[in-house]
Amino acid sequence: MLSQEFLKQTDLFRNLTEEELLEIVMIGHVKTFKAGTVIFEEGSPGDCIYLIVSGSVRISKIQGGTEEALAVLESRSFFGEMTLFDKGPRSAHAIAHDDAELFVISTADLVALFDLNKTIAYKFLWSFCQTLTSRLRSTNEKFQVFMSLANSGF
Repeated sequence: MLSQEFLKQTDLFRNLTEEELLEIVMIGHVKTFKAGTVIFEEGSPGDCIYLIVSGSVRISKIQGGTEEALAVLESRSFFGEMTLFDKGPRSAHAIAHDDAELFVISTADLVALFDLNKTIAYKFLWSFCQTLTSRLRSTNEKFQVFMSLANSGF
């Protein structure tokens, strides 16, 4: 079983009380993936979110048999969260970059918990928005560098 202390050290759950963390621990489970194992494929339906306990996970697009890594996520990072807000298919592949242990939370279970405990929902969504904003800033900076290089003839 995953510890509440581990969850407290993650961006998504850092603002929760011990009691609230216990509620999160109770709805998830830890699953192990060997390096190179596909966790989910682009286009597949999404039904859970993942938190990396150990190891790393590669988020990739695969076109014509060629993989383009978009990000390599490390311990305490989360992914698959779009399924909470969008019922569309997964937008990329998730592949265990190294042997990885993941804390898996069913979207249905998390939404049900949010319905029962609005305080957890508020704290979770606030932390999620802060992380999303940080990711967007990073993407904007990378895009600016890319455009600068493109405009300079590289």
